Amino acid sequence: MAKRTPVGEMNRRIKFQSRQETDDGYGGKTVVWLDYASAWAKVEPLSGREYFDAHQTQADVTHKVTTRFRGDIDEMMRIAYGEKILEIEAVLDVESAHQRLVIMAREVK
Repeated sequence: MAKRTPVGEMNRRIKFQSRQETDDGYGGKTVVWLDYASAWAKVEPLSGREYFDAHQTQADVTHKVTTRFRGDIDEMMRIAYGEKILEIEAVLDVESAHQRLVIMAREVK
């Protein structure tokens, strides 16, 4: 059975955002990010060995976000967390148990 993250540790409110492109009227595209869903999550900046290990497989992964399972979140989305924007690099269904998601993300400056 998958190890559960205690609900009390998911104490940060995040917003998942989806990318929308619209024609700008001049032959180009305008990109806007729209709020898609909000959720409670555990947001952990990676440090030390965790960052080094994550960096080996995903370029510039800076945060690990754990939330309850959702089947509608993917790498084309991003996370708004306070003043931070986190681009989603990987979405992992822990042990394929549909209990929680671990999202590896990169902070955008």
